Amino acid sequence: MSAVDEVETIGVRARPETAATDEAADAAPAEARPLPARGAMLPSLFRLAFDLSLLPIAALVLVGRVGNKDWLFDMTNFFRPHIAVVALLFVLVAAFSASLPRISVAGLLLVAALYPLLVPSVPAAAAAPNPSLRVTTANVNGRNRDFESFRRVVEAAAPDILVIEEVTWPWDPTIASLPGLPYLSDPRLARRSSIRIASRYPVTAELVELEGLAKPTDDIGGSVALRAIVDIPGAKRPTVLYGIHPPTTRKAQGWVGRNAYLRALAYRIAAEPKGTNIIVAGDWNTPYWSPMVRNFMRVSSLVTTERGAWPEPTRFFREFGAPPFLGTPIDRIAVSKDIGVAAINVSKDFGSDHLAVTADLAIP
Repeated sequence: MSAVDEVETIGVRARPETAATDEAADAAPAEARPLPARGAMLPSLFRLAFDLSLLPIAALVLVGRVGNKDWLFDMTNFFRPHIAVVALLFVLVAAFSASLPRISVAGLLLVAALYPLLVPSVPAAAAAPNPSLRVTTANVNGRNRDFESFRRVVEAAAPDILVIEEVTWPWDPTIASLPGLPYLSDPRLARRSSIRIASRYPVTAELVELEGLAKPTDDIGGSVALRAIVDIPGAKRPTVLYGIHPPTTRKAQGWVGRNAYLRALAYRIAAEPKGTNIIVAGDWNTPYWSPMVRNFMRVSSLVTTERGAWPEPTRFFREFGAPPFLGTPIDRIAVSKDIGVAAINVSKDFGSDHLAVTADLAIP
């Protein structure tokens, strides 16, 4: 037999054996077949996770921009930084999917999530070097009984004017004894409002009566606002202070009430005489990124004292044991456009689920 014949013979004999092996593999039960390598499966799993998560995450990132249209849309604005973290994790999922289109989409969503945290959306007061008035606002949370911690916060801030929300009767002795703040809003107003004003200068306060949906109720919370004239010695202009606390947005009904409250107040403030120094301080129950804050400033012609697009958190979830840095900025001080801001500070924890906000203002 020649070498060629031998090779051909071997080849002919090998083919039936190979075919038999292939047939046996095909006939083997599915559980006995070799599985793909784990590394080959992971991208497929991450692609599935990406595809299932895309619409919910895109909604979280985008719907807050039209938060004035819907309660749930606006609720996402309370969690802008948290949503940005979710968008960042989504980019990691896309990266592990090894899919360029998915990575591109996730990158765009991350940019959209970071944009409101980097680009200011609310007009801000101008910086001023020489402050002449210090204003503090603090929601004490009526159930809080840490009176001494609050006293220490106020003593450290040393405000000229203090606006306090959610005051209940056990707090009255503490407020009346705060150093350097001898003038208080009329205690008879406490029958209708849980807001108090304590001042270094004489104040004359009155209730701001709002009607219809703008009226706070026990069901949706909040408080009747106060309007006070502050008699600042040597002031060239009259100073009017509003202490506010719109309804909470935990319910859709409260969201409607809060929006109506802010809208009615904005028009009321816009009607103040020209040349009046106006200060609005309180728990707004509205995060910085909500369209309702922008709308309020536009109608009232006021500006916020907050600095930058990502103000410090002032409301945190103490009831869940969350630290303050995981909170959201809803307590603020707004002022007339010609009032400057030298500094703004957020207090330490004083037992409430809010932190106090203090602004140093340059009053013209």
